[in-house]
Amino acid sequence: MPTERGPIYFLAGAPGVGKSTAARLLAERFDRAVLFDIDTFRKLVVKGLSEPRWNWNEESTLQFHLAHVTVGKSAKTYADAGFAVVAEQCSSPEDVKTFLEHAGPAQVICLRAEMETNLIRNRERQNKSFDPLMIEHFVRSLGDSMPDQFREAGYPVLDTTNLGPEQVVAQILSLREAF
Repeated sequence: MPTERGPIYFLAGAPGVGKSTAARLLAERFDRAVLFDIDTFRKLVVKGLSEPRWNWNEESTLQFHLAHVTVGKSAKTYADAGFAVVAEQCSSPEDVKTFLEHAGPAQVICLRAEMETNLIRNRERQNKSFDPLMIEHFVRSLGDSMPDQFREAGYPVLDTTNLGPEQVVAQILSLREAF
């Protein structure tokens, strides 16, 4: 029985901006949905995992690339079966392009927040297996650069500074209607 293709969303943004929370709430809005945290796929590496918070190198680049390819293919499979798909990651526009090459059409949105808000959100996170202060340097560098990179690549950037999680999801859904 033919099924209508489900929508695919890709939420990008700096660490601590609220991607995981927004992604889960967004997925919960649909009758059938799957949520892909790309880091989860990357961390399936049993031996030889490259942790970029210590040292970014060629192996880090490879492992992130493989995770984006794998999640892109999985996203396509689920969307083709009628599931809504939400993927989230602190990705560059180039990584998102890799994802899209395998997933097909998707609504890509970069979330951002004012730096002080982003830093506070990062410090208050409790859903990570590491101390969020260890990646504060990423929050500072990516929080400023990522939105510009995504704008230049033609993707919408959503300022979440003064929005609660449900408001962020409502904004994402309104962007989808325009897509």
